[in-house]
Amino acid sequence: MQTEDRSRFASAIHGTFEIYSVKQVSEQLMDIWWVTLKPYDIADVCRALTKHISDPERGQFPPKPADVIRFLACGEKEQLENLKTKAEMQWLNVTKAITSCGAYRTPTFKDPLTTATISALGGWPFICGKTTQQLDFLQKQFVSTYVDFEKSPLEALPNHIAGIEDIQRSKAEKASAFANLEKGLEDFRARKQA
Repeated sequence: MQTEDRSRFASAIHGTFEIYSVKQVSEQLMDIWWVTLKPYDIADVCRALTKHISDPERGQFPPKPADVIRFLACGEKEQLENLKTKAEMQWLNVTKAITSCGAYRTPTFKDPLTTATISALGGWPFICGKTTQQLDFLQKQFVSTYVDFEKSPLEALPNHIAGIEDIQRSKAEKASAFANLEKGLEDFRARKQA
């Protein structure tokens, strides 16, 4: 949580304790709650407080920070599972693109993390060259890398993949540019000597 979340946090704690007929929460207690839960996002803390209140067993008693953290940890596990599911869905898009584009054409993916993950795993032609068994193994690597990349800012991730056709075109353009540069240098030297 950030400093600007302090008032929302205080309201959530006061509201929670009012449910349990605790009319006042001391500043010292509020500080303990704040320091303990500060590493978490304010929205997640509010959801965890609500989950505690709704818990038929533990919700009968006012929460302690550990109760809230328990629900936050469950939330993190859920988020990880949801992210893995999302990565597996993106892998389906990758396998569909393998059959529709092949190694020669360059596919486009709406999800930039998919593009970054493909690039990190060796690029599009590399992935397209795998056998069905190798793709099964590569799927696990894809999901793992995708989950890791979720924590990174997009601008820090690789953002380009190319099929063989685009790679060859790029090489030809670079060769042509290099030939033009050499010709320009020769012309320059010839004019300088003249």
